Amino acid sequence: MSLSTQSRPCTSPDGIDDIRAREVLHRTETCNIVIFGETGAGKSSLVNLITRKQSAATSSDAMGCTTKTNVYEHDVAFQNKTLKIKLFDTAGLDEGSEGTVPNKEAQKVLKKLLQTLAEQDGIHLLIYCVQGTRESMALRRNYMSLYSKVKGKVPIVIVVTRLENQNPDMEEWWRKNEQSISNLNMTFAGHACVTTITIDESDSVDLKERSEQSYHALRELIDKCRLSNEKGFRDVEWACDDHERDHPRSVIVCDSAVPAPLNVCNIAGVINGAWVRSTVVMRGHYYMFQRVTAPYPPAKRSKGGVGFEPCLLIFYVDKNESVNTQRTEVQKFRKVYAKSKVGLVVVVCGCDSDEDAKGWWEGSNDTGKDSLLAPSITFTYLPRDGSERSESAQETLQKLIWELSRTGEPCTSVVRDLLNRVLGYLIRVV
Repeated sequence: MSLSTQSRPCTSPDGIDDIRAREVLHRTETCNIVIFGETGAGKSSLVNLITRKQSAATSSDAMGCTTKTNVYEHDVAFQNKTLKIKLFDTAGLDEGSEGTVPNKEAQKVLKKLLQTLAEQDGIHLLIYCVQGTRESMALRRNYMSLYSKVKGKVPIVIVVTRLENQNPDMEEWWRKNEQSISNLNMTFAGHACVTTITIDESDSVDLKERSEQSYHALRELIDKCRLSNEKGFRDVEWACDDHERDHPRSVIVCDSAVPAPLNVCNIAGVINGAWVRSTVVMRGHYYMFQRVTAPYPPAKRSKGGVGFEPCLLIFYVDKNESVNTQRTEVQKFRKVYAKSKVGLVVVVCGCDSDEDAKGWWEGSNDTGKDSLLAPSITFTYLPRDGSERSESAQETLQKLIWELSRTGEPCTSVVRDLLNRVLGYLIRVV
């Protein structure tokens, strides 16, 4: 579907105002939608209805035709925006062990898909596809399986298919069954009653009208119920296994060079100056943030060096203060904590871009190069005031933490330390 724009007179000689006006009127947003449901419910046909073409293979029987997760991209044009949709068509749930994809395997693949999306671009909407002509005992079970994973943080909508023969209209199904769904303790952010049948020229006018109604109902449902582009769901605690929950990725943060009123450490979900340690979930992984101040006490370790091993260092600096003085502090900070190849992120408060931050750091004659063990420095920024860039800066920092950190290995450190001690003892004995 193409997006048409009307020409407008320019309000400035170079046309800048006209260009900005068009950008506001026609913005682009992204939306990741996961379609799930029982085998034969019409998930693939739903994809074809949304994209308005035969993108996905379909089947008329109860056996599943989708054996893996398929992704379909489609642009939906609205009056003032274009929504770039990614539809994730998943294998059907509740097939027996002899089915195309056994239920246990389908559940495993679905969970992995949600974890991957949560770690990358986020999840904006879940569509529960059910067949209106089939009664199923698995209706609530499949709903609770997904609800328990996202815990109400991602909107779930229900789309009822195969209602081309529902009288007097397709919405009658919802009027009859809404109370029963409520009694099963299933809550949805919205619903649509549709037909996904492929339309031929010979079909009746009524069937063609119902197909057109179904398409527009789905458009409205997606736009109304999805999470916004910036709020795509990412923090999924269930994505972490038990080992990661017990051994989070460890990050040491220093913000003492920045004035107290600035909440520089909201990346850890806590306010500046009010915490020492905080465990949070970001992008599907657990992180232990440990806050330190000069003169930088050693991280919590036993006498034998066993225990907290940081996977990333973060140091906040102030653009209004001397760069050379703060570079010296950063070097001291690295010297204490960079005992292995650990990355360092320098957050420059008062800058409006990564380039601005790096340029400020390198602005003096002293390049800051030294012989410390940390292999590299990554620069990012944080606006001083509550500007519109603040949210973007925090999102950038979260992405850096996720990309640069490697899983903390306290258990591995313990084993390594014990083996070294045993080896030393054996050498002395021999």
